[in-house]
Order: sequence, then C-alpha cells, then structure tokens
Amino acid sequence: MISGLDVYRPGTGWLVPFQDKLTLMAGDVLRVTVAVPYRGPEAEFTLYGSIGQRGLFGFDEILSARAPLSCPDSPETYTTVTGEVDIEIIGAGIAGIGGISGGTDYDLYVKIEEKPEVIAEIDDVIDIAGGSASDMTGMLGMIMPLMMLGMVMPLMEGVEE
Repeated sequence: MISGLDVYRPGTGWLVPFQDKLTLMAGDVLRVTVAVPYRGPEAEFTLYGSIGQRGLFGFDEILSARAPLSCPDSPETYTTVTGEVDIEIIGAGIAGIGGISGGTDYDLYVKIEEKPEVIAEIDDVIDIAGGSASDMTGMLGMIMPLMMLGMVMPLMEGVEE
C-alpha cells in the first residue's frame, strides 16, 4: 500500500530518501504516497497517516495528518488509486510536550479511516534528529546569566560608590 516516502525540508526543497531509514527534523514534512486497488462506485475516503511507536498497548500516535482520497467509478475491475498524506514534523516543546522528541526507531502507519482493514505499517523507519535533553541544556545555558543578574541586582540597590 505505501509506495513512496518523500521529505520536504524548508530551505532545501523535496528530498528523495536514499536509505531504508529516514532522518527527519522539526519543520520537515513527510509525504507518504499510497497506491491501493479499488473496485466500486465513485467515492471519497480519508487517508490517515501517523508517526509514533508501537508498544505493549498498541500504537502510540505522536504526529498525524489526514488527506482526501478520491476513488473513481470502477464497478467491474480493480483500479489502482494513488493518494498522498503530508505529516508535518513538529518538535517537542518544553519537557517534551506537544510534538515529537528526538530519537530513533519511530514507526509509521497509513490507513483509510472509513475502511480500517486497509492499513499498512512500517516499523523502525524514522529517526528524529535532535533531542529534548540537549535543547533544554542549551536553553538553560542561555537563561542562567539572566537569572544570576536578576538575583544580584536587588542586592546592589543599597550599595553606594
């Protein structure tokens, strides 16, 4: 079902991955292209893609996106229908909240929402560059001098030259 993975990187453009594993960073867009056989009346479906991690209790979705999938009238023979869903890579904020954290071995799945039996999954296909721990360390390194000034300045109010 998944027929292609492309990456859009702002400032660079569309990149076609050369490896079996993708390395993405915040701001990138992962375009997942699918090809599915369809037979039936003309219909509109919803393509749903998600990046996350498969765990003990199922798939933990972290980032997801939807896109329309139009199927033509094909009552007698199967027609291959192609579609795309773009998943924007949003980096995790403070304390890892609100996006995806840097790490390795993220999983990807794509399904048709109205037909949940039509699903494809690829395990351990995505690495996310960067890490929330190093981001916090860098941020604290920039804020620390300001915090020190904020503590020292009130002590200097009563000192005369």
